[in-house]
Amino acid sequence: MPLIKSNVHTHTTFCDGKDSMEDMIKAAVEVGFDTLGLSFHSYTAFDPSYCIRDYLAYMMEFERLKREYDGRICLLNGVELDLYGERPSVCDYVIGSVHYFRVGGRHYPVDCRAPGFVKIIEKVFAGDVYAAAELFYREAGELSESVAPDVYGHFDLITCSNAEHGLIDEDNPRYRRAALSAVEKLPRGAVVEVNLGRLFRGQGGMYPSPWLVRELNARGCRFMLSSDAHKKEALGFMFDETCKQLKELGVKSLARYSGNKIEEVEL
Repeated sequence: MPLIKSNVHTHTTFCDGKDSMEDMIKAAVEVGFDTLGLSFHSYTAFDPSYCIRDYLAYMMEFERLKREYDGRICLLNGVELDLYGERPSVCDYVIGSVHYFRVGGRHYPVDCRAPGFVKIIEKVFAGDVYAAAELFYREAGELSESVAPDVYGHFDLITCSNAEHGLIDEDNPRYRRAALSAVEKLPRGAVVEVNLGRLFRGQGGMYPSPWLVRELNARGCRFMLSSDAHKKEALGFMFDETCKQLKELGVKSLARYSGNKIEEVEL
């Protein structure tokens, strides 16, 4: 049973997940979680391909399963709210994320595979990947005021396909200045997720990168372990191993949802 017994970044077939809500819940129970947050992608009119498809049906299924699994696992209704997404009227928590560059009134995806990302850098940023990083982190810096999330999602998503294309050198001074400018805009005590979705897919390491974990930690941020699960097998993947890595990076405790409250778990 993992040290951290909850995950609140969970996607189902109601948005871009591969498994049903009930299958995700069953898997969470099997892993040994006491809390599971279901977090659909907020609606974005300019790109409806990945986001919530039927909010009413989603809520009806959530309420049904909350009753059915009462006593076995606490279920929370959350949203991964994009900077440019529509905020739902009711939710237990908000994960704030940036998924798009907005340039000239158009939105371009940040988290696409390498060929698509390279085309965007060439077309939109004239081949300057650090200009893209600067825009991404300006947008990330807007989250605290525009979204005021409970949790900050995949803080350095701009590096999502770096294992494939290797365009971003995280030691580059322009990149580091851009990332740290967003860190400085976070409120003290902000909860930043340690996202293992890319690690599960075998496409790179955790978000944030280790150097950024150290910087966030030094500035008083807290961390929450997250599967960013799009399929049931991802729930709890590498949780204990990542706890050990975070401890080596100087992180002393992790925040987690226990029921509808955030508690601290010592590492």
